[in-house]
Amino acid sequence: MLDRQAIADLYDRHASRLYAIALRITGDRDSAADALAEAFVALGKSSEVREPETWLIRATRDHALARQTQKPSAAVVPKETTPRQLVEEAWYGMTVTDLATTHRTSEANVRMMLRDGMAQLRRQFAAGTK
Repeated sequence: MLDRQAIADLYDRHASRLYAIALRITGDRDSAADALAEAFVALGKSSEVREPETWLIRATRDHALARQTQKPSAAVVPKETTPRQLVEEAWYGMTVTDLATTHRTSEANVRMMLRDGMAQLRRQFAAGTK
């Protein structure tokens, strides 16, 4: 179990990045802050955490996703959906069905764009670019 000082140090080092993850998922500042707080409270209660940084990323993501499903979703349709955008949204918890509904396209099109987005990311990682 981590002591209070260790948790405070982790918070100082990682809170801004974790908040950004939660904000990206929830789209709401209050929900993101609550998800971050819930993750740190859970860390304080957890008895066996071997890699706290990794554990916090997962916990923040999980709490943010839980908050996202609690609120009614308002679909925002971008002008042009990119394969990379779909990959990012899938990473943050959206299913193929969710993506198809949100972007007003077919599930087959979403799967094709996810495949293309993953291929694009592989090429970028191989080339060492973002």
